[in-house]
Amino acid sequence: YQSNIPRTEICPYQYQSNIPRLLKQSVCTALGKEEDCPGIWAERAVDLGCGSGLSGAQFRHRVGNLTGVDLNPEMAKEARDRGCYDRIVVGDAECILHKEGDAGTTEYDFVFACDLFAYIGDLRPMFRTVRKCLESRGGTFAFSAEIWKEEDGDTEFVLQSCARFAHTRRYIRSLVEEFGFETLSLSESAILRKHDGKGIVGALTVLSLPPSLRHVIMI
Repeated sequence: YQSNIPRTEICPYQYQSNIPRLLKQSVCTALGKEEDCPGIWAERAVDLGCGSGLSGAQFRHRVGNLTGVDLNPEMAKEARDRGCYDRIVVGDAECILHKEGDAGTTEYDFVFACDLFAYIGDLRPMFRTVRKCLESRGGTFAFSAEIWKEEDGDTEFVLQSCARFAHTRRYIRSLVEEFGFETLSLSESAILRKHDGKGIVGALTVLSLPPSLRHVIMI
């Protein structure tokens, strides 16, 4: 789900990420919301791979309750210290399917992942988990992904030289269809980060779970 090595050590050369800000802009556009206007988009949200909390800070004022999830205890502590989460969970994505006492929930209406998929090859378990989180309430799933442009053969994802995964457009589209999501917004020309001084282009995707599918259980 995510390496215990800090992201800046995995890809240390000129690591700069615009993803939280860009993903927020994409969600605003997809939902027809003004970025600077006050108001809540979702009652319960979860930030998968929250890291130090930069992503949570972008969305904090747009959600009623915000949970952050990260495998790295040190990063989770930084996120907790940032003070923008109602709850921090140390673990993988499956953690959000298990309640933790009276404050726990397995139901969300907004799930987002900023720069997480670069640390995961097979995204099918992630999509399955998010689908289960949203199926009761219905809602929105937003994420970034680095795109592998060479889509010859059956390639679904590739581990790049900087130890980050890139996924093919075809693979992501197949998962969207398999798990019953609808695409609200898809931008494939965003500069996600810097690598050796060059901009890395990737995709920002915003999906919705149609109301008619909320109670269909994926096996």
